[in-house]
Amino acid sequence: MDRPSIVARYRAVRTGLLLVAWLLSGCGGKDPTAPLAPAPAPSEPTGRAGTVAVANHTAYDLEVAYLNETGADAPRIVRTHVPAGQRAEVSGGVLPAGLEVEFDLVLVPRTADGIRVRRKVRVSIDGDWVLNVRLADESDPFSLEVASASP
Repeated sequence: MDRPSIVARYRAVRTGLLLVAWLLSGCGGKDPTAPLAPAPAPSEPTGRAGTVAVANHTAYDLEVAYLNETGADAPRIVRTHVPAGQRAEVSGGVLPAGLEVEFDLVLVPRTADGIRVRRKVRVSIDGDWVLNVRLADESDPFSLEVASASP
């Protein structure tokens, strides 16, 4: 009884595997000429459009700015001055639901050396928002804290 060599068995197994792979490649189960299914429509934002306001609870003025990219013509920078102890709307109008906006808040202490304290706050629009700005230590402008809340 002749035993097949290792090379002959390898060739037989390889040929068998190639034959099985070739047969299975034609088993897609779908008509290749059928049109593709339409892509799902993008879902509508589930949130609400809204505005963003800043309540300045410090003894210093604030400058607030952000890049508004919702305009039809071109992006624009929206800047708002919020006096000490005041509240002001800083979004420049109603923003669409689901929009991610990064606000740049700059505390402007009344000092001759030009110190500015900056904080960045990211807001996802879902209705109206108020950013409450406070100092953790009233004597230290660098202790600026920003908390967000919806009214």
